[in-house]
Amino acid sequence: MCEAMYSMMKGVVEPRRRSMAAPALIVALGVALLLVNGFLIENAVDNSNLKSALVLFGVTLLIVGIVYAIVRQSGAPYHVQDRCFLCKKELKFYKERREEVVDLVKRADFTTLQQLPEDGVSAVTVVLYSSPRSGFCAAQVFEYEEMEMHPASDLVIRA
Repeated sequence: MCEAMYSMMKGVVEPRRRSMAAPALIVALGVALLLVNGFLIENAVDNSNLKSALVLFGVTLLIVGIVYAIVRQSGAPYHVQDRCFLCKKELKFYKERREEVVDLVKRADFTTLQQLPEDGVSAVTVVLYSSPRSGFCAAQVFEYEEMEMHPASDLVIRA
């Protein structure tokens, strides 16, 4: 869906990477905890629980920061004119509501679509990308068939 949006809206929506500041801060905090454990706290019986906790939290933060940085490496849809990343929302409905949902997406009536009560089953899923600053919205309906999600409609964009 994102690739189709990039090709249809050249110069308006493009893939960009999110900031790496938060993952770097988490990794730095994990390394700092490990350094405090290794160099500043003495090996004494009184400090064994503190040292274990520092190692646990340091390694946990280090792993979380690295995974977070890897996830941030993938490109996210960015609206050039609004200077912001698009917000992704998934709406889930029963299979019986497929025609109604597809019709709303084809008409680009995204406000009515978002007001529909959602069902807990993802037999029919609508993926919406919208800009928090302007009226830009892109949506596509997917249907769960044969253990996979298949497109049930074309990508509809309201700029």
